[in-house]
Amino acid sequence: MRGVLMVVALSLAVAVSAEELTVPEVIAAHRAGAPVEGILRLVREAPEVAVLAAQDLERLRSAGVPEAVIVAMVARHSPPAPPPTATPTESRPDDASLEDVARLVKAGLSERLLCEQIRQSDRRHTPSANDLVFLKEHGVPETVIAALMASGASPTPTPSPLTVARSMATPTPAPTAAPPLALTFEPLVRLAGVFRKAQAGRLVLTAEWMEWGDASDTPRAERIATASLRAVWLATARRSLGPPLVELRVRTSGGDELTFHDVDWSTGGSGRTEALYQAIRERFPQVVLTEKPGR
Repeated sequence: MRGVLMVVALSLAVAVSAEELTVPEVIAAHRAGAPVEGILRLVREAPEVAVLAAQDLERLRSAGVPEAVIVAMVARHSPPAPPPTATPTESRPDDASLEDVARLVKAGLSERLLCEQIRQSDRRHTPSANDLVFLKEHGVPETVIAALMASGASPTPTPSPLTVARSMATPTPAPTAAPPLALTFEPLVRLAGVFRKAQAGRLVLTAEWMEWGDASDTPRAERIATASLRAVWLATARRSLGPPLVELRVRTSGGDELTFHDVDWSTGGSGRTEALYQAIRERFPQVVLTEKPGR
């Protein structure tokens, strides 16, 4: 909530003063926990955005600002596409969006940033022969061209998302079988806010996102990029009466800490929480901590 309020406050301040959105303001919004989508919207809608020098890029990265935000800020000052000349042999792409890719390359963005931006975008590219000629003529690296072509590839068909609440038994996959693209865990309880307000709902885990949807009459979906995960562990809270409470703790690069546990924990339920922990452990072993002792 604090991050949302920060984005709203910055939006009003920029709109009223008609001044440019500065690097310190973006860093402040990120440190306040503003969602990436909110900061991106602020960058797109601000009347002006500060021109980023090399030290500004380093400052943003040191503060942990997502690369998607940095790319969006740089794109606000990318030079416009040169007007067409009378030369009849000059190539133009069939996909007009590839001109933006060429401008970002000319602006000096690294191959890594461009490839990450393509992977995170919802847009799918299927470059034609004419598009490939255009990209090569404008110096687009082959790694970026490969990322563009990969974005248009058809995904491998997978079974329906696994619902752990209905069946805790997971069939043993064949040695060469790929894991499901999405795993669904429901019902779970998420503890949010300073007062650890409990919300029942479901969590969908994919290779790129942890998506939470509550069970209210008007469900809301909240997404956390798996790239922002920094630590995941199980915590067991001992109770004087009744069974212990098994919780899954998740910490992000933005400093957020999320907590999940089974809906029926009071009767000893912890299967869904432990299944979620194992799924994260298999997919993202680098962020999993050793299970913490109970308190």
